[in-house]
Amino acid sequence: MRAATVADAEAAARADERARHRRFLQRLDHELKNPVTAIRAAVAGLGPAAASDDGAARAHATLDAQAGRLAHLVADLRKLAELETQPIEQEDVDVAQVVRDAVDDVLAQAQAAGRPRPAVTVSLPTVPWPLPHVRGDVDLLYLAVYNLLGNAVKFSPPGTPVEVRGSDEGGTVVVEVADSGPGVPDDEVGVVFDELARGRDARGTPGSGLGLALVRVIAERHGGRATLRSRVGHGTVVRLHLPADRP
Repeated sequence: MRAATVADAEAAARADERARHRRFLQRLDHELKNPVTAIRAAVAGLGPAAASDDGAARAHATLDAQAGRLAHLVADLRKLAELETQPIEQEDVDVAQVVRDAVDDVLAQAQAAGRPRPAVTVSLPTVPWPLPHVRGDVDLLYLAVYNLLGNAVKFSPPGTPVEVRGSDEGGTVVVEVADSGPGVPDDEVGVVFDELARGRDARGTPGSGLGLALVRVIAERHGGRATLRSRVGHGTVVRLHLPADRP
């Protein structure tokens, strides 16, 4: 009885912490939204006047870029707060197809931007059976895999391998993305899935620090989890664990 009481108390404490965290994200979104909109409108109003000399043009471009970055951050914070509370779809999802779609889109995006084709290889089981399906929201699961793959490509030197692997581990579908990047220091591994987390080696690299937080929340909303292993100087492996939908 005592053990059950302690477990109930811990569950209640975790639920309360999640609720307070959601309220914080919602307040942050509310407080940032109006100032960012005002800044973007002011920058747009400068227009031709800002291009009258090189210094003013550079300042205008910087303001515009940073205002756009803030706007994307606010949008991602709103998406994260909503994702933690809103109902999600419960449909049959072919995880293998989600992986293939995400890989195709990342490769196409690199080609459209004129960047070298990422060295991505995909390994999905076909025998003795293919990767099981899961129940959930296909768009959210695509976003999770796309974010993992996008991170892996972004932090891996051009031409170095990125591997995407799928496996069925005792009723759990695992999607694993391994990269050849700089790796995550031991003291940062525990916080990489937190909102706005930006490691020392990620500074100067474009991004909001919300990608892995979105992956974590998507995994949890599907009854799963996200984990990470890394070695500095070698690379990182991130795994998305999802309950299989057994017939």
